[in-house]
Amino acid sequence: MREHAIKVLMAAYLALFGALLVDGIILPTYEVNVYGISYYLVHLATFFPLAIGFLICIWLVVHLGNHLPRGVQPLATVRAAFFAIGILMAGVMLTPYTWNTFFNWAHMTFGAALFLVQLGLSIWITLRYVHSWLNWAMIVIQFVGGLLAMFSLPDNGINVLMPGEVLFQFGFAILLIYSLSELLTGSAFGDGQAPSTTLRPAIARTTSERQHRIGQDRINQDRIGQHQACN
Repeated sequence: MREHAIKVLMAAYLALFGALLVDGIILPTYEVNVYGISYYLVHLATFFPLAIGFLICIWLVVHLGNHLPRGVQPLATVRAAFFAIGILMAGVMLTPYTWNTFFNWAHMTFGAALFLVQLGLSIWITLRYVHSWLNWAMIVIQFVGGLLAMFSLPDNGINVLMPGEVLFQFGFAILLIYSLSELLTGSAFGDGQAPSTTLRPAIARTTSERQHRIGQDRINQDRIGQHQACN
């Protein structure tokens, strides 16, 4: 489960950052620093690469959330946060800020909510479970990126919205990968008992149920095959 989670998160954010890199090559312009990542979503030449990156990232984050244990903290909260992040990212992608005032405000609301959920999850995990200098460093990076983005919004004038957004998402991605790795091995719990009494059984049950479903599907397929052969 731990290795799968790390691979999924790495693939999700590589897809997102990779799409941004492709769009930067396709349309190298200073305007993206003024209007942020979403600038690429309102131009046809750069829409599809970034939309694909968004969709892959959303799907992988939601997929991982769906496979985390439901009733075990902190993974239950992480699971809920992953679903929220997926919904908010979809909201950002589906509200082009250039269409009208309503879409512009909806776009900014989705973006602000996404930042708040990610920052809130980062602080909560670090304060309660993963007390690491790396996590605190990534939270500082998120704060710096968030401030750069906030002061780059229209009429604030410093025009580093894109670097601020990328810096924030980078900090969140590194913190999330490291924290989930720690949580799924149980090393984030100081007493050494949580992995054996709560976390590991829940993960084991989830894995066992999945294996049982796979085994049952194979049995059903074999029966269908035998029935067809007899006919």
